[in-house]
Amino acid sequence: MTLASNPPIEIPLERLSLAQKWQVFDWLKSELAVEEIGPQEWHFDVLAEREKMLATGETELISLEQFSKELREELS
Repeated sequence: MTLASNPPIEIPLERLSLAQKWQVFDWLKSELAVEEIGPQEWHFDVLAEREKMLATGETELISLEQFSKELREELS
């Protein structure tokens, strides 16, 4: 991966160990400070629509195990 800067910075992400990738992820997450930004307004709209669909029976919740099974079947 190359970051656009002057000069460009090459980051060999594909050569990092899993632990190193998590360290990079944690650093990026802290740098982005998502907590300071807060949720976007559209997030609330999506959640409200999903709650409405659950309340009206248009959709239902399934377990993670059921989701995994259905996804495996769909992809095979």
